Amino acid sequence: MLALRIKKDELARGVGQTSAIADKRSTLPLLSNILLEAEEGRLRLTATDMEISFQGSYPAEVETPGRLTVPARTLNDLVRNLPDEEVKLAGDANFALFLSAGRLNATIFGTGPDDFPPMPPVDDIPFLDLAGRDLQGVIDRTIYSVAKDETRYNLSGIYIEKIEYEGRPNLRLVSTDGHRLNLAGLYTPDLGNLELPKGVLAPSKGLGEVRKLTEGAETVRLGFSGDSLVARGQNAVLVMRLQDGRFPDYNLVLPKDNNRHLLVDRREILEALKYVDTMCAGGEYKVVKLTLSPGRLLLSAVNPNRGQAEASLEAEYEGEPLEIGLNPRYCTEALTPLASEKVRLSFLEAANPVLLTAAEDPGYSGVIMSMKI
Repeated sequence: MLALRIKKDELARGVGQTSAIADKRSTLPLLSNILLEAEEGRLRLTATDMEISFQGSYPAEVETPGRLTVPARTLNDLVRNLPDEEVKLAGDANFALFLSAGRLNATIFGTGPDDFPPMPPVDDIPFLDLAGRDLQGVIDRTIYSVAKDETRYNLSGIYIEKIEYEGRPNLRLVSTDGHRLNLAGLYTPDLGNLELPKGVLAPSKGLGEVRKLTEGAETVRLGFSGDSLVARGQNAVLVMRLQDGRFPDYNLVLPKDNNRHLLVDRREILEALKYVDTMCAGGEYKVVKLTLSPGRLLLSAVNPNRGQAEASLEAEYEGEPLEIGLNPRYCTEALTPLASEKVRLSFLEAANPVLLTAAEDPGYSGVIMSMKI
């Protein structure tokens, strides 16, 4: 029953992907397990928490086909510490898994595979092919501003919709936690092939796993089936259940009257924000003051218990002088995943939200609420 040889890096990649899905807090022990299936030339690994399911297939030298399940955490901990050698896996009639590599050996007590939840059927749905790098970019620009408060269920996922942006079809992702909002669009001429008549709310955990599929992948395929989002990577498929809940009308949040514009080097303002933010550590009120004057941006932070810090930058600004307070973490998280050399911050008054855009990140907009200074 189940005997194979597999490269350590392939096994580690597969076990790492599946163990991230397995439900470590479930009252059903089987959901904390990974299903291993050995077939001709491949080892297939499956995990689910009943909301997200993942299945990956990895090249292996299979001597005997077979199936069993073992605890995900145990297998992952052992595989991570194996030497970079060929790994031997073998199961017995009692569903124990024997693992060996070099001088290391282990036995993991497993269970039978028959009660393990099957993968949802996803073969007969239309898919949209997206460049892995582009899909990774729109996820990176939105996933960090999802609400962490589980009681705000309609803000705890990423909203996905099809739109026309500047006359071109875009797949748009939007997230907000009530203090900031980020939206990013991905141009794709074949968007009409995607069955998505209205916007949907996808769990951030699931899209975090989709991002892993994009790493090093030329193409990732997306599709929708009923109340599920399906992502296909190279030899892997991820199925996640969409969330209920009505996402707010984000268009009402996007500032439309901000008429003071600051153009600044993205890396320079990032470095300056990180520098002055060190003074906010340990303080009850984490705020960085931006002082705008013609041709100049001054960032400063004061901590009554530690002192103060400031950084001065050259910037393109020709409006009336302005002082405004912003959360430094919200700013750095918004700026970090952008590709543009220059970013544009648009203001109205000190009490109004700030709009962040960037020429080399088309389809992206970020909104950050201002703070008292």
